[in-house]
Amino acid sequence: MKNFRSLLSLSALLFCVKFQAQVNDSIMEKVREEYSYERLFKENLNANPANKLGARKYNITTFRLLTENTDTPNEIQQKGKGKNLWGAEAHSLQNLDSKTMVWGSASYTKGKTKQMVWNENADYDLIYPYVAADSVGGDMKFENYSFSGGYSKAINSYTIGITGSYRANLSYRNIDPRPKNTSANFSLALGANKLIFEKFKVGAYVEGEKYTQKHYLSFVSNQGFPMIYNMNGLGNYNELLSGKLRQAYYEGWSYGGGLQIFEASNRNWYLNLGFKKINMEKFLTEYTDLNASKIDEQRLNVSIGKFFNTGKIVWGISADASSTERKGTENLFLNENSRNYIRIGTVERYNHKINNVILKGLLQIENTNVKSSLVPFFGWVQEKEKYSNPLSVVELNRMIYGANYQWLKTFSRDLALSVSLGVSVTDVYKKSGLFNNSGKPSINQMLQKNYAFQSSDFWQAKVDVNFHFTLPVVKNAFAGGKVIYSHFQNGSNSYFAATIGTIF
Repeated sequence: MKNFRSLLSLSALLFCVKFQAQVNDSIMEKVREEYSYERLFKENLNANPANKLGARKYNITTFRLLTENTDTPNEIQQKGKGKNLWGAEAHSLQNLDSKTMVWGSASYTKGKTKQMVWNENADYDLIYPYVAADSVGGDMKFENYSFSGGYSKAINSYTIGITGSYRANLSYRNIDPRPKNTSANFSLALGANKLIFEKFKVGAYVEGEKYTQKHYLSFVSNQGFPMIYNMNGLGNYNELLSGKLRQAYYEGWSYGGGLQIFEASNRNWYLNLGFKKINMEKFLTEYTDLNASKIDEQRLNVSIGKFFNTGKIVWGISADASSTERKGTENLFLNENSRNYIRIGTVERYNHKINNVILKGLLQIENTNVKSSLVPFFGWVQEKEKYSNPLSVVELNRMIYGANYQWLKTFSRDLALSVSLGVSVTDVYKKSGLFNNSGKPSINQMLQKNYAFQSSDFWQAKVDVNFHFTLPVVKNAFAGGKVIYSHFQNGSNSYFAATIGTIF
């Protein structure tokens, strides 16, 4: 890990030094583009790496140090009660010429997830519901590393692009129960687009991803240890494979792609379609790589937007919709002895569907030194999680609405202030929960607490402030802070982040 950290620091340093001499654009022009809500609206087109070319006008390189502290008593048990972390990030995007762009990033974060129970694995959102779990849990320490890069090139009326990324994670606990999880994720995407009639572009891309996680659980105490459950979803677990389970291996592949069509010069209108398929298997390595379960998930998404530019005023509207369905399949076994399991069948029992639609508006007014942006939004989410035998169901319908506002003031060529405010309301207008209460009392308690959070209405307010300045020693520096407060009926969640860095 120390060698990996040194490699990250060296890569970030070389990355910044390499491009620093190429940058001649005004820092304030870069800052305005970086914070632009209009740019963020159109960001989903960049799932196709060919579309990166032309997405930004200015070269930009940033390096930042950051710290985050979250307190989330209102959360599902498997994700803990908050996080403390610190880290470093370096990002760069460079137009080498009018037809070539390169980009890349590197990051390192370290911290801990507080009071995480009923989950001894990493990357819960990727591998759920098939996690190793117990009622004791505790704080989980972690380290994350990530690297990414890409290249886009215009050739006549065509543009081609490629991008790849690598992420590694280590999570562990130093007191019983003592999990050690190492995971890795590698992804690659290839894309192209073509200019049609000099007015619009049509693009397509394909992507693939490989994921692995090694899980090992140990105990030092000789006084015994809690029951380790092989969870299957909504509190149900495989009784035959639970008990002394210590090791597991997750292996997954995903593939997908998408199509886009958009206005060529300023992307003032666009249509984006995407698809992704995920397969994830869980193997119990203590039992000769016994295949215990499998996840099949598919995601569909569509986004459309239209924008109008009248000089100093930009306004527009966008709609984003997605549908995700995750299916869980369990293998059934007959054990002839404690180490020999024979598969006798396969059954699909778990299903989780999420459909959502969100509408956003944009009003952006820009003068010589001030830019103001208002983004009202309204969304709808329908979610149904089901385990078929024994029957357990959670069904939730939510409405989400609110607005974000940003004020960006440029005082001079090297002094600027950005203030972003936001408020949103989540209204759960339909909810129902049916659980199998024949299991362990501690599991039933976990289910009830999770349901109370998931079915709760709440409102959220946030403030994000960033100040750009120049010092005698550090040129083009910035410092910022972000606070998010979420109010529930029975309590509140809070988030605080602070960052310092440089941009050039």
